[in-house]
Amino acid sequence: MILAPLELAQGRSPPLGRRGMATFPLAVLSGPPKRPSSRGPFHLCPWRFQTELFRGCLMILSELSRFKRIAIQCHDNPDADALASGFALFSLLAAQGKEARFFYGGRSPVAKPDLVEMIRALKIPVDYDPQPAALNDDEILVTVDCQYGAGNVTRVSAANVAVIDHHVQEAELPPASDVRPFLGSCSTMVWEHLRKQGFDPSPELSTALYFGLYSDTAGFSEIRHPLDRDMRDSLRPDLKTIKTLSRRNLSLEDLSLAAMSLNALEYEASGRFALLEAISLDPNISGFICDLIMKVDMIDMAVVYSLNDWGVKYSVRSAVREVKANELAAWLAIGGVGSGGGHQEKAGGSLTWANYRRLHGDAEVSAYFKNSMREYISAYDIIDCALPVGEFTKGMSKHRKLDAPVGYVPCAKLFPDHATLHVRMLEGDININVDSETYLMIGIAGEVYPIKKSKFLATYSATSREFAPSLDYPPVVINWDTGARVPLIHVAKACVGKGGLAWAKRLEKGAKVFTRWDQEAYFLGEPGDWLVASLEDQSDIYVVKAALFPSLYAPVG
Repeated sequence: MILAPLELAQGRSPPLGRRGMATFPLAVLSGPPKRPSSRGPFHLCPWRFQTELFRGCLMILSELSRFKRIAIQCHDNPDADALASGFALFSLLAAQGKEARFFYGGRSPVAKPDLVEMIRALKIPVDYDPQPAALNDDEILVTVDCQYGAGNVTRVSAANVAVIDHHVQEAELPPASDVRPFLGSCSTMVWEHLRKQGFDPSPELSTALYFGLYSDTAGFSEIRHPLDRDMRDSLRPDLKTIKTLSRRNLSLEDLSLAAMSLNALEYEASGRFALLEAISLDPNISGFICDLIMKVDMIDMAVVYSLNDWGVKYSVRSAVREVKANELAAWLAIGGVGSGGGHQEKAGGSLTWANYRRLHGDAEVSAYFKNSMREYISAYDIIDCALPVGEFTKGMSKHRKLDAPVGYVPCAKLFPDHATLHVRMLEGDININVDSETYLMIGIAGEVYPIKKSKFLATYSATSREFAPSLDYPPVVINWDTGARVPLIHVAKACVGKGGLAWAKRLEKGAKVFTRWDQEAYFLGEPGDWLVASLEDQSDIYVVKAALFPSLYAPVG
């Protein structure tokens, strides 16, 4: 998702992303797109939801210290992520001297070839227990990659319960819960707990966590959050084992069912999109089929989904500049029915049955997806600043730019000349080549972009104050040459823009704005956001989110 950061609202250069595209804060400022009110209330978006859950969660591993005996349960018919996250928690607790047990229930034990080999090769101490006994009052049950009381996990009678999960809430949570649906895997959550405890995972555990994230994000193509990327980059897995496991992901029966599924493909010519239910024993096959569909010339977008005991898992692909797969994936899950995200071209998400039936009753999933895609396509005007834009600038009025602070870091003080920096932020990762004349700017949402020293001095007034915004994920810079990792917030100072005037009006309908200087990346605006244009040239248009506009602009007169 793309929107106008403060620096663009004040006429500064955008950050350069992969393939030279401009990148902007993806979700911290706005989250996924809102649906029309006719589709029901709009709850907190997954990215804003993350702040409430993360800051409000009551469970930390230190709370388990008062229990000697701890039972760890993952969902029935576990996948790689469930096995890895349970294995990680078991390893930590065992190292702390706890009597830990890791198990799962359900109708049958693990049978998929890759998971059987994963358990064997990585020595995962997990038991299959179809009828688990009640826990004593001096024990605690911790569910991982699932929620106590949900439909995909065998009920265990327990007086003390904790939850670690990365799915949207689908059952009443106990006080000790850590639920973060914005993450790509539960493995990431437990890995973060390990890191905070100073626990160094074994080679087997590193491989399990890596494969857990790999499996739950379609081979990393649907990673949503920088914390997922942090884990991926920091682990040292046995790549030979990863290769073996990934090659055993599908069975001959999966391929046969995939072929049957393709016969039921639905295609809508007006939107150039395809929709397909994948009939498969493995929900992760959706991504495989989606990639295959996108090779068809007439298809610009595709959604492939699979149904399972706990809900719906889906993959999204896009090959056109007007639709970002991560935006569409999030749109399909809006309203509290699930969560979605990923990359511009590849993304995915999931819906839980409990939330889906509460919001949509017995509506067919295929009809839900088809209607949602139609609504998404029609919800936005396309504003291409390389073409006449007069109809979109009618009704604009003059506004004065306010002096809101942003952060700056002179590269010469931290990095050698002509260094290549890898910047990790909530919006994604980018690479930047810097020299002694480069400054790194940090926007109020944590977005990072480079400008030259001369432009900085002409545009900003520097201060000696610390720049310390409250961010869900503070940006980090990694020097590719040395491996040095620098948290930018620790070294940044505050500066303010030197003001000016602009044209602006409030949007009544969503808009995607392609600027003249970048015909690939667009600004996304929702109803209530503001369309802003340069005072000198009204075809120089960008978007400022509704929540930010009052702190950035004031009406003139």
